[in-house]
Amino acid sequence: SRYQMSSLDRLVRRIHDEYCCFRLPDEKVKDIEDMVVSLVKYKLPVLLQHHSRYRYSIAEVVDAGSYFEQTKIELPNEFDFMLVVEQLSRENSIFISQGCKPGHAHVVVQEPELWDTARSGDSPEHQFEIALLQFNMHVRETLKLLLSEPLKGRFGQLQMKGVTVRGKPFKAFSHVQTLTLKWTEITVRQPYTTVLYKRRPSRQEEIEVCVDLMACCHLPLPAFIDILPDKCLQNEGLIKNGCHIVLKSCESFSCMDSQRKCRLISYTKTEQECMKRLHVTWKVAYRTLKWLFRYTEVLEVDTYKIKTAVLYCSSKQRGSGHLAVGEALIQILQVLKDSAHSNQLPGYFNESLNVWTVSPSYQYLVKYEMIFLLKLFKNIRRDPNGQCADVSRNLEVVHLWIHSFCSHAAEISRMNDARLSPLERFNGQGNKFLDVMRDMEPTLKTHRALAWIPFQMKCCVLFDVFKVLFPLFVQKTLPFFCLGSAIFMTCYVFPFW
Repeated sequence: SRYQMSSLDRLVRRIHDEYCCFRLPDEKVKDIEDMVVSLVKYKLPVLLQHHSRYRYSIAEVVDAGSYFEQTKIELPNEFDFMLVVEQLSRENSIFISQGCKPGHAHVVVQEPELWDTARSGDSPEHQFEIALLQFNMHVRETLKLLLSEPLKGRFGQLQMKGVTVRGKPFKAFSHVQTLTLKWTEITVRQPYTTVLYKRRPSRQEEIEVCVDLMACCHLPLPAFIDILPDKCLQNEGLIKNGCHIVLKSCESFSCMDSQRKCRLISYTKTEQECMKRLHVTWKVAYRTLKWLFRYTEVLEVDTYKIKTAVLYCSSKQRGSGHLAVGEALIQILQVLKDSAHSNQLPGYFNESLNVWTVSPSYQYLVKYEMIFLLKLFKNIRRDPNGQCADVSRNLEVVHLWIHSFCSHAAEISRMNDARLSPLERFNGQGNKFLDVMRDMEPTLKTHRALAWIPFQMKCCVLFDVFKVLFPLFVQKTLPFFCLGSAIFMTCYVFPFW
């Protein structure tokens, strides 16, 4: 009931209001947004066309990322856009076919000679990459021209620090390029008055703002009829918006060694619309989990995995009435926990694509993290009038979890070693999680509702010990068992036949 959920709701709201909201006033946030949007959506397309001598033009600038989804936390310091290349988005400009992995496509430029006459021997697939990289080069040069002078707003100005090609992780030829700007607050000079005493000048606010730009091409949904599953082709949002193809490859070994690299199909525009329509309850829960998982990001639980879980949960809840924010948080964590157990999280728009990409070096730690957080928040929900009614005390437990994990983060990051055997990987992850629990156990035991969590988590680890060791035990003992059975049959059974 609503009364039973109140203690958990208050905790989630407290975390959200104290740690997730922007630390700048709304008018300054809007000022930064207006300057960035004006630069990328209006000034860049016009000058780019002239700079590239009409070889390239931008058909559309698509909003992407958490800021435009209204789920950005702490500071308005990241803006994401997709730049749709008009010349690659026209009818018959490219041909696509099934890629190496679900959700990817091989892309062939129909008239490669238009893009690079000096390298006409390159394959049509490679020409697609060349075309987008050349487009990116023109974008970088155009931005340098546009930002030769700072952009001025009502409350501050944006000054260019640099524009770089980068990836996540960094790659020499990445599908993403980042414009880095410095926002400096404009100090309004007060009219001259007689000063009776000298006041210390207030510190100017400065923020580093990163603008990620991703070049892409756009195709209507019917172009993907032989590539995407039927359920995807029936999605109303995708029917309206179509899909985009970006330079990012599937990164499989066969694809990386081949000239025919397949490219990622993006559903960003439709995804943005879905996120904007979310009820504020889901956005608060999502932002809270983003803040929480940011401290354990070494485990590779990125925001896209959380977002996918949010979209699944909110779609099931749609039309079922109001949902408390604490219950929304628990539902999202339940999906993430199930994904950690199965190592599967289907894409929201394309269920044939698995977005749960966690390294084997961290899969047990991620599973234990989800189980622990789910137990913690569920127990707080079950004890609305007891010790868990104290929001400050509950927040202390959350901070202790973050502090304890961060104190072991350096050792955890060194566990990602491909040379380790499965047993060594499990042993390292299990021991490290037990170290975290050992740090938290005294505090958890002071809460009556949370006192049993350390014991329950130790049982989870112990259960996995049996699951990991039993196949190894069978593998080691099976030859001896077979040998013993053969001797028994030879000595005691066959003589009587």
